[in-house]
Amino acid sequence: MAGNTDISYSLQEYITQLLKPQKICLMRQVQLNQPKGKAESRVLVMTLWRAYVVHSKQPARVESSFSYLEIYAISIESLNQVVIETDRQTYSLSLTSVEDLEAMVSHVTASLKKIFPDSSPGKVLKKIPPDLQERLWNLATRVEEHLTGTLGPCGGFSETYAALCDFNELPCREEVQWDVDNIYYVQNCREFNLLDFSHLENRDLALSVAALSFNQWFTKISSKDLKLSSEVQEQVLFMINRSSTLEEVCLEGCGLKLDFAVKMACALRDHTCSAIHTINLSANHIEDKGVIALSQELENLPNGLTQLSLSRISSKCITPLYSIELSCPVLYIFTCQNLFKFLSGTNAVSYLDLSGTDCPVDTVSGLSGCCPNLAHLNLSRNPFSHRKVREVTRTVKEFFSKSNELRYVGLAGTKLPPEALRLLLQGLATNTHLCGLELDLSGCELRSAGAQVIQEHIFEAKAISSLDLSDNGFESDMVTLVLSIGRSHSIRHLALGRNFAMKSVVYVCVHVCVPCPQPLESLSVCDSKLKTGTTILINSLGCNASLTKIDISGNCIGDTGAKMLAKALLINTKLRTLVWDRNNVTARGFLDVANALER
Repeated sequence: MAGNTDISYSLQEYITQLLKPQKICLMRQVQLNQPKGKAESRVLVMTLWRAYVVHSKQPARVESSFSYLEIYAISIESLNQVVIETDRQTYSLSLTSVEDLEAMVSHVTASLKKIFPDSSPGKVLKKIPPDLQERLWNLATRVEEHLTGTLGPCGGFSETYAALCDFNELPCREEVQWDVDNIYYVQNCREFNLLDFSHLENRDLALSVAALSFNQWFTKISSKDLKLSSEVQEQVLFMINRSSTLEEVCLEGCGLKLDFAVKMACALRDHTCSAIHTINLSANHIEDKGVIALSQELENLPNGLTQLSLSRISSKCITPLYSIELSCPVLYIFTCQNLFKFLSGTNAVSYLDLSGTDCPVDTVSGLSGCCPNLAHLNLSRNPFSHRKVREVTRTVKEFFSKSNELRYVGLAGTKLPPEALRLLLQGLATNTHLCGLELDLSGCELRSAGAQVIQEHIFEAKAISSLDLSDNGFESDMVTLVLSIGRSHSIRHLALGRNFAMKSVVYVCVHVCVPCPQPLESLSVCDSKLKTGTTILINSLGCNASLTKIDISGNCIGDTGAKMLAKALLINTKLRTLVWDRNNVTARGFLDVANALER
């Protein structure tokens, strides 16, 4: 503590005990100027984040205090007189020397710089006499420059958090500081996960988020299935409006409503230096109007939007108003005209998840602006079209033929017409830019017509490396379908579960696993109830040198199948992942497999 010889040792000790556990940084004898020219002796005590005006006679007591966050102006009236204007009160103080004045200015500047690392606290010096101007400005500048490179762990989060707790007169939760200073910092984690602090009361969690608004370390705020109070939501919005380093906002299933989306849109509009490029508000009932409000601001993001996830955002998802048949561009069929207007123009979106939003799949033509960058497209659990006449336009083929970066296409749970499937595969077949694509067509009700289309075009679609055809009613077509897939030169991962009706198909699957022309690396036949038929596949594992993963869950293999599996595992040296849940295996069967793995 920087003391003052004008203050007796006993008074200094008394004040130190009085303000415990606050750490005293500066203590100076001052004159508090009162109205009508009256001045009274006081002691100005400065702690890390707060200043106290204390009576100078024992027993000393605190007359008033103010947080440095309350200061909006410091005016230097003369060489030893300063006026501090706060939100609640104005303090006119006379100090004993210029050195005391410098010490006070230096301390306030340093504290504010620690709280707001990206600010210039010297700006609170509103009035300085000409003969002191250069001296004090240089002092403030030196303090700022010194602290710029000496922030605490994670960009000085703990200092900002402690100051905000002091400002709000709430206790500082040391476990929050410890987690950030140790776990987050050591792991170089830039994602602030609200689930890590879900045990806190709402006001404490809100203060933690408030500290992020002034932090330059964290680039992502996330939470899942944690209902956020209005206090926390307010601070999240302030962070979105204030932070220059926040890049990702992922708040899935957080109980957010329409008003949050509208306020978030306003925050994005008002923040001209936003770094946000990823937004995930899935499983929040922000409704159609919320999406409309947000989408109006997406194209204005300085760095462009790269990932957007808005699945399960409404109890109704698409209202009849936006589902009507219109003989106009597809933009008007989707809930949000502005969103598809944005996606149809040039953009930087690489991740787009519209699963379960009732967005018609045939609006894929409205994503033309995404072709250069889109890597992840999820349209699962949506209708193919809202139009009464469901003719399939060739824009589907055009989109998949022009996409440059696609790595995942999810259409699971979508009733896909055979012609749409044909155009999709034809588009991929003519696309020379793509490779390693994961295509999920599970639960699309493709049946015989779809199987025929796949047999005709799968060999040409060399972009596909992973194909999920589970639960498509292929039973009677499985033999020819599997043989067709077996001739593919690109497919390395295959899922065929819930399609089997005859044991002969399992023999065909074994044939597919043979390394010709392209060996499978993973195979799933889960939930097919193959029972003893599974042993045919299990026995083939003994000599298979390509499969690294197999999923035989839900096939009721029993202890007999487990014993056969154990024998196959004794020989196989390539398999790395085996999934075999729900197979009616007892402890005896598990023991057989465990013994085989140990050997």
